[in-house]
Amino acid sequence: MNELELRNALAWFRSAPQRLYEGASARVAQTAEWVWVVLQGDFAEEQTTAQAVTGTIISMIPFVDQICDVRDIVANCKKINEDKSNKWAWLALVLTLIGLFPSLGSLAKGCFKILFAYLRKGVFSAGAKALDSNLWQVVQPFVEAGIRKLNDFLARPEVRATLSRLHIDNVYQYLANQLRVLKGKLNVGGLLGVFDQGIGAFKELMAFVQRWGGAALAERAKALVEVVARVRRDADRMLGQAIKPAQELVDRLINRLELEHAQTYRATTNALNPHNFAKLSLDAEVAALRRARPEWVKVGTRARYPALTREPAVPSTHVDIGAKGPRGLTDAFRTFADVRPDILPKGTVIYRVVDPKSFDNSICWMTEAEFKQLSSKREWRERFAVWGHWNGNGEYVRYTVPEGGLPVWRGTTASQELQDYGAGKAVAADAKGNTFWIDGGAEQLVVNPGDLKREHVSARRFTGWTDGSAEIEVNLVGVPSLNSWR
Repeated sequence: MNELELRNALAWFRSAPQRLYEGASARVAQTAEWVWVVLQGDFAEEQTTAQAVTGTIISMIPFVDQICDVRDIVANCKKINEDKSNKWAWLALVLTLIGLFPSLGSLAKGCFKILFAYLRKGVFSAGAKALDSNLWQVVQPFVEAGIRKLNDFLARPEVRATLSRLHIDNVYQYLANQLRVLKGKLNVGGLLGVFDQGIGAFKELMAFVQRWGGAALAERAKALVEVVARVRRDADRMLGQAIKPAQELVDRLINRLELEHAQTYRATTNALNPHNFAKLSLDAEVAALRRARPEWVKVGTRARYPALTREPAVPSTHVDIGAKGPRGLTDAFRTFADVRPDILPKGTVIYRVVDPKSFDNSICWMTEAEFKQLSSKREWRERFAVWGHWNGNGEYVRYTVPEGGLPVWRGTTASQELQDYGAGKAVAADAKGNTFWIDGGAEQLVVNPGDLKREHVSARRFTGWTDGSAEIEVNLVGVPSLNSWR
């Protein structure tokens, strides 16, 4: 990979700093430093948002997937270097290398990046004292989290379009078959070949960093090259010890994918059933609330911020959000406790929280000030009254208002009662007449999707929010996270 090819690859990193990859020599040093931090992955101490969300790229773009592969190899080598006798770290390296075999297509490679990222987390959680016979039991919760993330990925319109174009109507079986092929290549020679190919790309990137990154960064890059070289010298011996447990994990993963296939295709004939790619269901959310209700969900009979009951007057500049409003905006006034029309001036930045099934150009937005106050999924759900089966969270987009401004409705978010719309009634919280509520209270914006222009919306970025539970978070470098527009 020469410098021109590297710059062309960096041009596809949507999260890269603006014009970072342009040809001006004054920016080359900044490029080298940015590449350095990207390659540190989870081990970088001061990773910026731009570097943390490099997973929003498309792996099939030439040289971009190579950078992502190098990042994964570097992370594994740094872990091994801490303790070369740690068999779990060597097993994690094998799992990384399995997903880098050149025979894999872009779709399979992206899917396996998700599954193996979670599987590696599970392997590291096993700890040095875990028995080999208990390994699958330890990693299984991580595998299940990976399957859920995989389903989110497969639910994206862009990925579904790719499946259709490739004539893959049975994606889980396809992935299981790909894993069987890879399992047959699990030998020391095959793994070393992939490892050496990744190291070759790594050395070229480090040469770029050493040449353009300044003296201090050059020394750090030289030290990292030595770390990877030390790991490679031991790889001939240590990889062989990790192959057997890796094969057993791959066998288990094949079985798990085939089980997902059986569940997904039940009562379906030769067609991918999109309804199996679902957010948290209402029934599942109700069951979770009754099992362990979080603090931000209240039980009672009244709303803290009662919803409006009268439609607002509609100025000529705004869309109707009452009973005669267009589809998607009909009765949207009821999501407010108070509301007023406003026009946002050019340059205003607004935010929308989305999950993999959400469209970017939908009606619910918030101001930049409100978004920056949020630090967790719990705060977002509570302040904006968002039930889990409505929106799963995970990502956000920004919209910069162009010339001419943007008409919006803005006001206080009304409290939301948990409703079973199929039954036509609220969900009972107990036998005393109480129901479940989320308070709301933040300032929300309702926008006419038809007023939004696609070229002014940002790439999707990860929120990084958790809800304080034992939720597993994985930096999915190299896995597409794309905009979705109606």
